[in-house]
Amino acid sequence: MTAVQLPDVVAHEAEVASRFDALHKRFKHEVGGDDARLRALLGCLEPLVGRRVLDLGCGKGRFAAQLESRGARVVGIDLSVEMLARSHGFDRVLGSARRLPFADGAFDAVVAVEVFEHLASATVDATLREAQRVLRPGGLLAIVDKNAGSWNARRPWLPNLAVKWLDERRGLWMYPAGGPVREHWFWPRVFRRRIEQFFTDARVEHILSAEERASALFRHVPPARLMTLWTARVPGDDTP
Repeated sequence: MTAVQLPDVVAHEAEVASRFDALHKRFKHEVGGDDARLRALLGCLEPLVGRRVLDLGCGKGRFAAQLESRGARVVGIDLSVEMLARSHGFDRVLGSARRLPFADGAFDAVVAVEVFEHLASATVDATLREAQRVLRPGGLLAIVDKNAGSWNARRPWLPNLAVKWLDERRGLWMYPAGGPVREHWFWPRVFRRRIEQFFTDARVEHILSAEERASALFRHVPPARLMTLWTARVPGDDTP
């Protein structure tokens, strides 16, 4: 990252942190055991007993708590003071995913649930590189984030990006239209290729939510689904 880029990145992260601080009441403290994102994570992470897991952008710790309850040893990191202040039951650190304050090979798995969409474009590769660094050989990366090619579950004739664009302009989105930060969604195959620059065995799974399950479109056309799970490994021994 060049010196020219760094001030922009710092400003971007400050804006993200301030928005989460201001809107922390919007975010739940818990996630149910039947949550489709959680089920997808558990499907690739279990067994969790004794495994060291880093939760990037942990927020209030709702996913961290579920992983801890299944025997993992979780550490969370987040930019938002207010979100971290409302988390408990696991170790957490205030900081940026692009510069992780952890030793090489410190974790068996790194998870990031709806985090990469908030990153500055210039820091996506740096964040992937840092995740690779703090994972042991054979360690697992699991990213859950939004699919840019998805369709809306309530209005299946509309792409979700169109709904997002409209809601931003109606003041219903987290970041206001015309502001310095916008959520960046990913095309699943394109993002998989990006992950493959740093990891091996990169895979894509389209997550079927409870709301989507009611429609034949989402049941039979996985790429239409909103949430995507990307998984990949650090080359090396894959035994826990």
